[in-house]
Amino acid sequence: MLKKILLTVLLFSSSVFALNDWQEGLIWQNEFKDGIEVAKYKNKPIFLFLDSRTCFYCPKLKAEVLSHPKFKEKIKEHFVPMYLDNSTDYDSDVANTGQVPARLSVSMTPAIYFMGPNEEKLARKGKKHMVIYGMWNIDQMLEWMDDAISKYNKLYGEKK
Repeated sequence: MLKKILLTVLLFSSSVFALNDWQEGLIWQNEFKDGIEVAKYKNKPIFLFLDSRTCFYCPKLKAEVLSHPKFKEKIKEHFVPMYLDNSTDYDSDVANTGQVPARLSVSMTPAIYFMGPNEEKLARKGKKHMVIYGMWNIDQMLEWMDDAISKYNKLYGEKK
């Protein structure tokens, strides 16, 4: 009986600590203004991840996509990652993240924006930004990232 309890505690604690694996090895910007400045300085597009405390799929996206080695490799090389809270009022967790600017606030999360350092669109004709809502797999995310990189390079030229 004691072994079962210990195993349960170990499994639970390892799953709690695994929730932050998606951040490990990356420098996530937690303030929008700072992220914009870093993107300008590094001449890179922005990968903006909007989360909320009440989001059902956000932890799943973090565990299955944002913690994937291929995702982390591409983010490190090509993007400035930014992580902001889309929650309002009592649901907000701005102690751990910055608050999303009102002009970028969305009605559902997870939401991901791809944008240039001047907030210019990097996809989807007619939209200011490329916004992706919901849970997606790693292959689809890598495809969208490639698309954003391509559009960024057309605007700013290939990085050397």
